[in-house]
Amino acid sequence: MTRNFIKPQNHKHSVEEKAVEKAGSNKKSFEGNLSFGINRRAFLQISSAAAVSAAVPACSSPESGETETTTAAKTQAAPAKSFFNPQQKKIIETVQQHLLPDDGDGPDAKAINAYGYLEFALTDAKNIADGDPEYIVKGIGWLEDLSKQSQGDSFLKLPQDKQSQLLERIATSSAGENWLSLLIYYLTEALLLDPIYGGNTEQKGWQWLEHQAGFPRPVKGKTYRDFE
Repeated sequence: MTRNFIKPQNHKHSVEEKAVEKAGSNKKSFEGNLSFGINRRAFLQISSAAAVSAAVPACSSPESGETETTTAAKTQAAPAKSFFNPQQKKIIETVQQHLLPDDGDGPDAKAINAYGYLEFALTDAKNIADGDPEYIVKGIGWLEDLSKQSQGDSFLKLPQDKQSQLLERIATSSAGENWLSLLIYYLTEALLLDPIYGGNTEQKGWQWLEHQAGFPRPVKGKTYRDFE
């Protein structure tokens, strides 16, 4: 799958699709099609305009005497509990790479630690209340079922082009598109938020977008999670 995204089409929902849609996340659905022809920079402009302005949450200033380098060294998000088993983790990482691939135009999902950020984000009480962890798990199960039914094997065992075709097929339903858009939602946060939250490794997302971080930046013990 290239960095271009997926255009949904109308068709009847299967039983599995309906189950995923019914038990979906409460987050607002992606506005607009995940359509071919949109490159990554255009996608970010469409889906993440608000996220760019909110890339650095308001937090207390760094302690006196701390340099940016020493602050950055202290600001790695704590390991989050896992909502996924090893196979589910591999599936998510593989899908993330299809959505944000290593194509020579900016960092890929692995480079920004997209999976690590997702694990961290899903421990947020608001995201749990939205039903995001359950929805992602259900979507993984649906992807695996569709892969086995149509390809005769697990999604992870398919060659990359077959995986891409399967994701394109999934995106032709509203349930599948919503599942992919939720993963893109967290990919976008991993790309844009301060590295203290586990994504945007070494500020690679900011560097790609030529974004100057605001000041003060959050520091360990003084992030928005510390004031919940």
